[in-house]
Amino acid sequence: MAGPSSSVRPDCEGKRTRMIRFDGVSFSYPTPSGGIQALDDVDLTLSEGEYVVVLGENGSGKSTLVRLINGLLAPGAGEVTVDGFTTSAEADVWEIRRRVGMVFQNPDNQIVATFVEEDVAFGPENLGVPRDELRRRVTSALQAVGLEGFERREPHQLSGGQKQRLAIAGALAMEPDYLVLDEPTAMLDPQGRADVLGVLHRLRERGRCIVHVTHDLSDAAQADRVVVMRRGRIVFDGTPEELLGNAALLAEYGLTQPAIGVLAQSLRESGVDVPATALDVARVVNALWPSS
Repeated sequence: MAGPSSSVRPDCEGKRTRMIRFDGVSFSYPTPSGGIQALDDVDLTLSEGEYVVVLGENGSGKSTLVRLINGLLAPGAGEVTVDGFTTSAEADVWEIRRRVGMVFQNPDNQIVATFVEEDVAFGPENLGVPRDELRRRVTSALQAVGLEGFERREPHQLSGGQKQRLAIAGALAMEPDYLVLDEPTAMLDPQGRADVLGVLHRLRERGRCIVHVTHDLSDAAQADRVVVMRRGRIVFDGTPEELLGNAALLAEYGLTQPAIGVLAQSLRESGVDVPATALDVARVVNALWPSS
């Protein structure tokens, strides 16, 4: 079934700026004693084509931030807009969710169909996408995540990493402008994690805006930009190099270097030229012995 008609207003659509904006946004979860504040006066702009990693300790507000992007939550104060559409306006929410694809930590919560291709088709089919276009979208999405040939596989037969890639394919089939992922690798083994990160980097190369929430510092190394949240506020917004190369700042924000990052930091302190973004074995080895 097709969704409600878009709230695009012809007289101003051409003037819309393509970005996600948080303007003075606060949000609290209700409790019997009055509420727990998750976000406190947040200002943030996410631009088209950026790969942004959002870091922070548990309870810092990361997941709340991304749920506000597509209207799963509405701000208690301030405004969230996507390409000029506001998440607080019921008439705009459908258009926002068409533009923003969401992928969550547990892929089993997003898989709804019996076969892989049917699961990928579920979203656009419910938008009333014509059959030929639907087939093109499913094929393109499966190719993007490396699941071509799995069309008639049952999802329960997939590995954890393959299930997460299937969830990403389902979001891509909606052809969103923004892809938002909340801890997409948290439940995966190393191979599954590598598979999903590989998909994200390929999508980044194609110019798609990616917002990647994670607890793993090494995920930030290849981002264009890193945002750190603490106690509901943004405490850092800059490049990976600015954050990862500053051990004191990492400690202040409660962010833990992986073991290879600690080694790289020690090498830098000894005068060895190892980049701050070298947070895996391959990058450290390449810094020490560059390929000819």
